[in-house]
Amino acid sequence: MRLDNFVKAATARVETVRVVGTAMNPALWLVGLVTPLALLLSFLAGDSWLRPAMFFVGVAPPGLAMIAYFLFLFRDPDRLQSEEYRIRQRELIIYEKGANAEIVNPARETPRVEHLPRGFVGGGDQ
Repeated sequence: MRLDNFVKAATARVETVRVVGTAMNPALWLVGLVTPLALLLSFLAGDSWLRPAMFFVGVAPPGLAMIAYFLFLFRDPDRLQSEEYRIRQRELIIYEKGANAEIVNPARETPRVEHLPRGFVGGGDQ
């Protein structure tokens, strides 16, 4: 694979992570930024104590990201969905409760609810 193809593929992956907002985004950014640099430094470090330390710093973020993924998978799977999906899901729940919800494009606008039915108690994530 040539360098320009590699750069194009890497920027496409970065764009995918940036567009799809999930609870895993910070962990994915940490993995993408820290892991390659730390593993490169562990390779370039001599036979000192720095080599295993940098290797551990490079391997820790993917391990922590996997643990976080499985925690979200079993405790709150909706957090693994995109932000747009979660907004649409909340709009449908409000609409099913009888509210007059205006369906909007979350990429362009912020969602709002015009009228809530009497007795409707809304809240954030629970």
